Amino acid sequence: MSLDLPARSVAYEGPMNNTTIWERFALRPDDILVVTPPKCGTTWTQIIVTSIIQGRSLGDAEMGQFSKWLDCGFRDRDEIAAFLDGLTVRRCIKSHSPLDGITYDPRCTYFAVYRHPIDVHFSMRKHNENMTLDMLNDRYPDDIHEAFRMFLEDELFNGATDAMDLHSIVHHYKTFKKWEHLPNVHLLHYADMTADLDGQVRRIAGIMGFDHDDPVLDEVINGSTFAAVKAKAVEDAKKSSGGIFLKPEEFFQSGTSNKWEGWLTEVEIAAFDARMKELLPEDQAAWLLWGAKGRA
Repeated sequence: MSLDLPARSVAYEGPMNNTTIWERFALRPDDILVVTPPKCGTTWTQIIVTSIIQGRSLGDAEMGQFSKWLDCGFRDRDEIAAFLDGLTVRRCIKSHSPLDGITYDPRCTYFAVYRHPIDVHFSMRKHNENMTLDMLNDRYPDDIHEAFRMFLEDELFNGATDAMDLHSIVHHYKTFKKWEHLPNVHLLHYADMTADLDGQVRRIAGIMGFDHDDPVLDEVINGSTFAAVKAKAVEDAKKSSGGIFLKPEEFFQSGTSNKWEGWLTEVEIAAFDARMKELLPEDQAAWLLWGAKGRA
């Protein structure tokens, strides 16, 4: 019987992600880890997971009482670890790091969530415009075409997602795809969650080992639609001030796909397709772009 399992073998230390905290953070056997490149549905999945744990619909702000981004590069990671250590409920831990940069425990559950990389690029561009911190401004110059060239060609931060280039998104995916055969490693796709939220929420609940009655799951599902999540975020923003966002209510922007339409040229789309062929086998690339639809 093979004992080959994922292991933390790379230290990712960038402005957005810093994995050194994993050297001194202990997982619990029932932890749920939501590990994604940014803008792939991270917060959405956290809301779904914590709502399932609590047995009721939570908004973004309330979700934050039960789930934190452990290896955030621009916050006090030891303080975040202490917060998580103090939780008495089942924990949901967020990370944007590849699997080889975090702790793997076969008793925990890992959800890795992905989205069409060009949608990620354009969503992050809007996200960066709304941030008060100057961490990614150099990655999103005013010239959209230059920014897209950088997205396609750059390979920065040793594969970490800090630069938000295509290479880093694919690298993140590869580190999880390699271990997809393990019973506690689960890949989700933004497109599948958008197309069948009911089915995906029930799938997530089943993986987590919850057998909620239909009324509870219906509440979680209805509270996890983009419209419901956005509405709660707007209400929460009225009660808050400051923070890292100029307009907290715009954290959830549109939730749409194909954000590149009307912005990129046919030549740029062809360049993206060629780059994907360099980075991934065709079947894996199809899934990373389109989820279940890519396998059809």
